[in-house]
Amino acid sequence: MTWMPQPGPQEKAIRASFVDELFFGGARGGGKSEFLLGDFLSDVDTYGEHWKGVLIRRTYPELDEIIDRSRQIFRAAYPDAEYKVGTHQWIFKNGSSLKLRHLENEADADHFQGQQYTWIGWDELTSWNDMKAYHKLKACLRTGAAEVPTKRIRASGNPGGPNHNNVKDYYIDAGEESSVIEGDDGMNRMYIRSLVTDNKILLDRDPGYIKRLEGVGDEQLVKAWLEGDWDSFVGQYFTNWQEKQVLVNSFEIPDHWPLFGGMDYGEAAPTSYGLYTVDYDGNIYRISEYYQANATASQHADNIVKMIESCPFTGGRYPQATYCDPSMFVKRRLSEVINHSPADVFAERGLYLTRANNDRITGWRVVNDALIKERFYCFNGWNDALVRTMPALPRSSKNPEDLDTHAEDHAADELRYAMMHVYKPHKPEEERPYEGTGQEVIDMMEQGWGVRKGRYAPA
Repeated sequence: MTWMPQPGPQEKAIRASFVDELFFGGARGGGKSEFLLGDFLSDVDTYGEHWKGVLIRRTYPELDEIIDRSRQIFRAAYPDAEYKVGTHQWIFKNGSSLKLRHLENEADADHFQGQQYTWIGWDELTSWNDMKAYHKLKACLRTGAAEVPTKRIRASGNPGGPNHNNVKDYYIDAGEESSVIEGDDGMNRMYIRSLVTDNKILLDRDPGYIKRLEGVGDEQLVKAWLEGDWDSFVGQYFTNWQEKQVLVNSFEIPDHWPLFGGMDYGEAAPTSYGLYTVDYDGNIYRISEYYQANATASQHADNIVKMIESCPFTGGRYPQATYCDPSMFVKRRLSEVINHSPADVFAERGLYLTRANNDRITGWRVVNDALIKERFYCFNGWNDALVRTMPALPRSSKNPEDLDTHAEDHAADELRYAMMHVYKPHKPEEERPYEGTGQEVIDMMEQGWGVRKGRYAPA
């Protein structure tokens, strides 16, 4: 039997062939992989030999499941289609073809240079580290042999994974669901959410599937798996990050409050610098930030100095210390200086750095403790990079006590450096001993008064 899209989001996504880029996904069991195969199949007869596609997963073993499903769908629709195991490619009698490939990172995308496709599919787009390979392969979406007006890119995925935040920014937060967004590169894009409740075939075959998902017991996981909630996802590390609690209105920092900084340094990767203060109750405030990639040490230093001096809440005061990764003190060749460390370059600009404690696990525990105790705050509108990336950081699959270091963790690392040196967990207040007479204690106990808390306090 020929494959047909299910009514609802899947059919809507198949009919949106006029959209250049489309992301289909959200919840588990939404029929994402079948959508990709069906979307390619929908134009096999339309364009014949000019319909050339490639379907990509991050690693080859991850292709196994979709290869098995393609055999069921493609052979039912086109019994004479042939899957060539040696080249991992489907060949149809009219000349259409679909390659199944793995591509782990941006460097692997270079192997696709010179190739031409009219259809490109990305299965589980959130599993990549970033969107660099995705955007690089856009150059392969072309054909010189014939006019193909519906050549397109299709992607699928669930909340979570190293690429969660980038996918969310590019597709989910770009506009209203199912609306067409015009990109700066001349291509338009759309997000269509799929839910397990839309997959009637799965639920008919497995009526207990939703109950099993609900039974995981973790509210955040259930929201991600059942509702496709991109603010709650599988493997989210900072589950205690609550934007409504963390963000506060800005105010003028008193002169007697100390200032300090945290920095995670990068040149091609972003440098993240945060300016902080602490009040007399030990509450930490992140006042403002600098976040920039593709710059040299001197450019970063100059820009951070300008940010500090122009801060409207501090009167331009310099921080008493800036805590950074110890690797910043390693001397190496930079583009504009010889035999200088990045810390030397910053010192020349009057910004002296201090080696931070780089214990990752302890650092994350400190950050989490401050979030749980509601003792960390950000000035609203002045800390966009941290506010954007913190909720989306995933847990490491190899070490659940750590973050996935492939994610966009630059602002989080900088926060960790700063918090390790300034944050002091509150100790429980000790109860003062009763200073009255022994007879008063006896009288109070006889009257049923609970005068002390603890294991033996009267009810």
